Amino acid sequence: MVGCSQRGGSPFKACGDTVDCDSGCDPYALRATQIEYPAVSDRTEALVAESAYSLAPQSLGNEEPTAYRDVSLEEVIQLGLAHASVLRDLGGAVVRSPDTTSTVYDPAIQESDPSLGVEAALSAFDAQFSTSLFNEKNDRALNNEFFGGGTRILLQDSSVSQTQLAKRSVAGTELAMRHIIEFDSNNAPGNLFDSAWTTKLEGEVRQPLLQGAGMKFNRIAGPSTTPGSYNGVLIARLNTDVQLADFEAAVRDYVSNLENAYWDLYFAYRDLDARIAARDAALDTWRRVHALFESGRRGGEAEKEAQAREQYFRFQEEVQNALSGRPVDGTRTNNGSPGGSFRGTGGVYVTERRLRRLMGLPANDGELIRPAEDPAVAKIAFDWQEVAAEAVERRAELRRQRWQVRRRELELIASKN
Repeated sequence: MVGCSQRGGSPFKACGDTVDCDSGCDPYALRATQIEYPAVSDRTEALVAESAYSLAPQSLGNEEPTAYRDVSLEEVIQLGLAHASVLRDLGGAVVRSPDTTSTVYDPAIQESDPSLGVEAALSAFDAQFSTSLFNEKNDRALNNEFFGGGTRILLQDSSVSQTQLAKRSVAGTELAMRHIIEFDSNNAPGNLFDSAWTTKLEGEVRQPLLQGAGMKFNRIAGPSTTPGSYNGVLIARLNTDVQLADFEAAVRDYVSNLENAYWDLYFAYRDLDARIAARDAALDTWRRVHALFESGRRGGEAEKEAQAREQYFRFQEEVQNALSGRPVDGTRTNNGSPGGSFRGTGGVYVTERRLRRLMGLPANDGELIRPAEDPAVAKIAFDWQEVAAEAVERRAELRRQRWQVRRRELELIASKN
């Protein structure tokens, strides 16, 4: 803890751990400008630690992995959905804009929203129990005996207790039942008894005749007295349906990204195999030309040997790029990789890391994922009319817009009230 007495100098000058109070410092400024870190759950800390202390990603500088993990497309989708509490993407949106990232909790959050959820809309029609107690003690000197019940010094103890059960019906009717107990004790000489109890039982029914009346209005707008502010059961349910459509679209895109990343990795392996074969062929050619060059025979001229060697090293470079990826986007933010790094394209290592990111696996666990399936090569012919009709029916975005249109229609009905 830093402590010192201020003697001259600027009152806003902060001091470090080694404090020279004669130079003028403010220990409070030091503490006020320190960075604070939020207290999070142990589960969150474990996830952060798991990501921070994983093995370094595979690269050309690392040793070649000794173990491969053959996975099928079905296994990739199962593992991805099992780790998909947050539906990840390849653009880093989870860190850059987490509020726009879809999670498996979004429908439940919308359903249980205390202001706009279905449960909140239904709670407006729940029976409500309330009770109150009011006590009063008077010790007053009165100028008029009439107001004091025959005395000029009024000593009084009084209380009112009220218990109520109220409920609003779906038609807008307000029903209430109240039990009231009144107690009064005073020194008025005209009283027959020193204290008296009065018990009342009241029933109340209020029914709006114009605005706010009717089952349809209250199901749409809820018990709201503000025109244009609609949060009834039907509107809340439509909001949940919209959120479910958004979640369905997010899951669809996530599964599509998983499948695309899987086949991208398959292509990366096949591309690497083709480039290795081309490199090996170029190496054989170079060796034959080099043997002719050393023996001074025809076909082993210096320019031909240099050309064969250059061709081998060019193919070797392509093999390395096919393995580790090739940087295509320089240092900048929001390019799908952390700031200060290149964004690579292609390559077994880059594509494998993308698949791992989507599956929720660490960047490197000592194994290299390898597709265990081959793509289907059978010819498939689609009927255009059937595909178009199915797309219109199943498209989640179109269904979401239908829910939006239905919500506006209901709001128009409520506005006419």
